[in-house]
Amino acid sequence: MENQLDSVLTKQDMIDKSYQMLSVEDLSKLHIDTTITGKYFYNNTWYKYMSNIFSDGTVEGQNDVGSYNEGRWKVNSDATFSVEWEGYWEDWTGFAYKVGNEIMFFDSTTNKWRTTYTLVEDGKLPIDV
Repeated sequence: MENQLDSVLTKQDMIDKSYQMLSVEDLSKLHIDTTITGKYFYNNTWYKYMSNIFSDGTVEGQNDVGSYNEGRWKVNSDATFSVEWEGYWEDWTGFAYKVGNEIMFFDSTTNKWRTTYTLVEDGKLPIDV
């Protein structure tokens, strides 16, 4: 089901394949009043999540094991996206690349793949994963 190679990709792989990094403007448009469906790989397991991202800088999300969290997001001047969660979810900052119909994020510290947005929809939708 999931592309097992996603979890081993790096930012350099995106550069080598000539994918364009999303700009500050691209990231801002992507994250204003949208509902994101995505995937991440943690402890050898794939997880699916949904997040509502609001123009006031707040975010709420839930994964497919029922864990829910709220936090804050921002787009930084170096064209990275940051999210800081209020609970135990891991805070992160990353660069984004559009690959086909998906948006792939790479951690700004390690340059390793972090998460992939598989669907971006306008407005606030139920985040029932």
